[in-house]
Amino acid sequence: MSEIEENTPPRKRTALNWPTTLSLLTALVATGTVTLHLIGDVRHRHYLKYWNVDAGLFPKSADWILINGYYGVVDRFASILASIVGNLHWLAVATVILGVYFFVLLSPTMGALGKAPDWLLRQPEWRRRLIRQMMLTAIVISVVPCALFVLTAFMVVPAALGEAAGKAAAESQAVEYLKGCQASRIPCVEVQREGKVIGTGFVLDSSPSHLAIFDAQIQRGRILALEKIEVLSTRMPTLTQGITR
Repeated sequence: MSEIEENTPPRKRTALNWPTTLSLLTALVATGTVTLHLIGDVRHRHYLKYWNVDAGLFPKSADWILINGYYGVVDRFASILASIVGNLHWLAVATVILGVYFFVLLSPTMGALGKAPDWLLRQPEWRRRLIRQMMLTAIVISVVPCALFVLTAFMVVPAALGEAAGKAAAESQAVEYLKGCQASRIPCVEVQREGKVIGTGFVLDSSPSHLAIFDAQIQRGRILALEKIEVLSTRMPTLTQGITR
């Protein structure tokens, strides 16, 4: 055995604390589930609010809300990424400004980190102690509103994310709906009651008791009770080339 190997201390293996790891994973899963549920519910409500439709008439199950929240998060992340890519020049400018700021802040002319300024060192001991205690008290007091601000922001972000996702989804569909049933990529439906047409438009939402549509004729949202209602598609399904009649 060589001299280097003899003098090298043995490496300690860090054992994985499984109870702590499982607790953290459980907390993360619980937090993620609650967040997705909140985003999905807010997204659904603001989507229907855009069309002036009462979301209380269209309750959804928990799994539907979670999936809706997942799509809302993906949609917003894609939108944020596209915004970042479209503003790379401003990001580069901000990076340069921050770099210059920290360069000046940490330069030797600003004094060593952790060293008291000269004007404080020239003060009597009792005055220095008073100034330090007052500054420490001010820092502790300022931490409380800052913590409340961070907590409030953390609670507001999922709701704001869901609101923005719901509004964005409604605005994207509104572009197609305003084209009309013939030009839109989204198929229309024809709503009949006892053989009589009572509306033609695009389905917004449905529940066991009600149907919400964007009426293509009056250009607004409508809520219809499902009693004695028949919903018919106005288009034939698109068949693949390998399927023949």
